[in-house]
Amino acid sequence: MREGLGVKRNSGGSRADRLALLFFLLMLFFTGYNLLFGRYNLTEIKKMRDNMGEMDKKLKALKSENMRLEEEIGLAEKDLDFQLEKVAREKMQLQRPKERILLFKD
Repeated sequence: MREGLGVKRNSGGSRADRLALLFFLLMLFFTGYNLLFGRYNLTEIKKMRDNMGEMDKKLKALKSENMRLEEEIGLAEKDLDFQLEKVAREKMQLQRPKERILLFKD
């Protein structure tokens, strides 16, 4: 009785279904290709993450060096004469008259 109403049975799939499946398979192929061989493939992403970790370590080291230098600047501003004498003695190995400097080998 239903066959007489003009209902068409779909046995194999319509053209739109096949096009959708083809589109899905192409997108799947291109996604896989880009993951393996594209500009930002999986190995490049791993290298970038490793490089980012190294850069973070360098950044932390530079921040600590910056804080140390800022502390030295603060000390120099408080007592300039003491800091000048300290630099002259430690870096330039200068001495006062009748004063001896002892150097130790590490």
